[in-house]
Amino acid sequence: MTQPEPLQAALALAQELQGLTDGAANEKAAELVQLLTKALEPVEESDFTLGKFVSVMVHEIRKPMTSIRGYADMMDKRLVGELNDMQGQFIATIRRNVISMEKLVSDLSDFTKMRTGRIKAENKMDMAKNILLAVEKETKELAAEQKHELVFEIPDGLPILNLDGNRAKQALVKLVENAIKYTPEGGHIIVRARPAEGGLEIIVKDNGVGMTPEEVERLGELWFRGDDELVTSTKGYGLGIPIVFECMRLAGGRLFYESEKGTGSTFGIFLPGMS
Repeated sequence: MTQPEPLQAALALAQELQGLTDGAANEKAAELVQLLTKALEPVEESDFTLGKFVSVMVHEIRKPMTSIRGYADMMDKRLVGELNDMQGQFIATIRRNVISMEKLVSDLSDFTKMRTGRIKAENKMDMAKNILLAVEKETKELAAEQKHELVFEIPDGLPILNLDGNRAKQALVKLVENAIKYTPEGGHIIVRARPAEGGLEIIVKDNGVGMTPEEVERLGELWFRGDDELVTSTKGYGLGIPIVFECMRLAGGRLFYESEKGTGSTFGIFLPGMS
């Protein structure tokens, strides 16, 4: 289970002190170890309860959504008879909303599993080019719908990575999707990879609505979304950046960013290379 890092560090330090001391000091260190251990127990129970609840909820929600999606797909393909224009629009709306809900449920499931330790890092050698090409394939259709120019700059000679490639891809997809959604139609988005000391940096730069300093400060808060009209009118749930942070924790990387209101945003991730 995940634990608050300061408490974990304090417990480790107390255990180390216990081994280095004797007499009265050793007794005090032992008391401190017991207190910190007890302080961590409710967090473990809370994480377990949250993970179990979300797991059951996701399972129960997915069953009816799968059924709704299946019937809507059949009707949209006219497999059960012709539809007039208005009926076709209604079915298309149902499909879009079900797909949106499926993404929300999947994101909530992934975030909770990462937070509670049910998704573990599976590090292995990987090529940055393969990850970036997979991200491009997954996001180019969404960019085309918004009439954006989406450019991937993937130079030769990028360092070989040692990480969980699935988590790196998941983080980048979230960053590119955010750039696409929060850039007015006909925007320009660049995904650029470049070698960095100890690994690789990949940046996602857009000319979208950007964020105020106050909004930048709140990045990473669960459910937080900006107040710009384009943001509030676009479907979203404030899970994207928290998921990116969790992915970077598991991949051994880090997230960095800068943004200016009305100008655009630049988000980047650092990924560790082979040592």
